[in-house]
Amino acid sequence: MPDMYFGIFANLGVVLLLVLILKAFSKVTINLTWLLATLLILFCYFLALFKGKEFISLDLLFTDLKWNWSGKIVAITLWALVLALLAAFKSDFKIKDAGFTLRQNEGSIKPALVVLTLFVALQIIVTLSLGNGPNFDFETLLYQALIPGLDEEPMFRGVLLFCFSLAVVSSRINFFGSPINIAGLLLVLLFGLVHGVMHIDGEWHLSAFRIVLTGSYGFILLWLRERTGSLVFPIVAHNMVNFVGQLV
Repeated sequence: MPDMYFGIFANLGVVLLLVLILKAFSKVTINLTWLLATLLILFCYFLALFKGKEFISLDLLFTDLKWNWSGKIVAITLWALVLALLAAFKSDFKIKDAGFTLRQNEGSIKPALVVLTLFVALQIIVTLSLGNGPNFDFETLLYQALIPGLDEEPMFRGVLLFCFSLAVVSSRINFFGSPINIAGLLLVLLFGLVHGVMHIDGEWHLSAFRIVLTGSYGFILLWLRERTGSLVFPIVAHNMVNFVGQLV
């Protein structure tokens, strides 16, 4: 387990180094309070994933679980807690500011549906290219259809994006109707790194393919979040892609 934390801290170090470089070139301004808050949320998030069974042990009820239901449920509880704290202590905060709204930005639904369709098609192509074939059972399908989007999107494209955007302040670039900032791009990079750079049993394991693939997926999810102003499409897209990936 310490190896996992070592890998996570190394990935965070890469992102923080980039923040400092961007600051040196006057591309961003840094709010230290919000930066520390973001790092604390990230630490608690990974702690929830790795130690979730110590808080909610579903294995006591379901002895043959293959997936990390306990960790994910604790992580979901965490983003809900962070959201409540923001609402309670940040005077001008509204939960829609972090994407927690069913209302979609005007004119965003049609392009979001197009991107969602292309996203699922991309997942099918990637999965077929890898040649692993269908790999699922009922628990796997249920988990992939429900949990990843409900955990990672409200966290990464929700509360973390909101807090990190206050920590690393920059202008936004309009990318096909989606206003993307540097904080969002750095979270996309972190999303790719934590999936592709790991420290296991004293050895580094690096997969450039996984970094690029999950980073690209993270960017698509970021685009959907910023284009629609809501987490609805990112959650649906994330779960659909994971679900389809098990079927083909």
